[in-house]
Parts: sequence; structure tokens; C-alpha cells
Amino acid sequence: VKAGIWFNAQMISFSDLAKNDQAWKRDFKKVEDYWVKELKAQPHMGKLFGFETGADGAVEPFADSYSCTIYSDEQKASFEAYRHQQDPEGLFATGLGMKFLAPCAN
Repeated sequence: VKAGIWFNAQMISFSDLAKNDQAWKRDFKKVEDYWVKELKAQPHMGKLFGFETGADGAVEPFADSYSCTIYSDEQKASFEAYRHQQDPEGLFATGLGMKFLAPCAN
């Protein structure tokens, strides 16, 4: 995200009030799809993001197909070089962070 004037908006949900677990996830997906696709918003990577509908119809966050798009290939390569210097054995190369560095499947 380039320097500039920005604001932060967060969705808050009381999941216990939703009809079921999928109800609030579907609603979050609708809002996220609009914000990202129409408003060109960027996700807060410390929150839920990347909602995707799976083959079984279930909506879940942190989709690989979205997580891999956060950084450019150039940024990924630069960080990977640094990471290999600092963590040559890959001890910390785990979890969602590695999804950010993964190449996107076409």
C-alpha cells in the first residue's frame, strides 16, 4: 500500500447471534468482496480476510488464492532472500506467513 491518507474499517460480528457459522462468514465475504473488488481495499492481515467459497459450498477465511496476492513476486523474492539469511533452517517458515510468500496457482 502506497503512502497516503487512509482509514481503517473493521467488520465486527457477534457470531453467536448468527443463524450458524456459515451465515456470518457468507456475510463477511459479501462485504469483503465489495471492499476489495469495488473499492480496491487492502486487508488487515491481523484480522479475518480472504473469504472463499469452497467446492463444498462452505465459506472459509485465509484462502490460498487470495493470500498469495498480497505481495508482488518481487516483494516475495526479496523477503525470501532475507528470510533465508536470518532463518537458514526454516524454523520460522510456517503458518499463514508462508501463504503470503507462496506463488499463486493459475
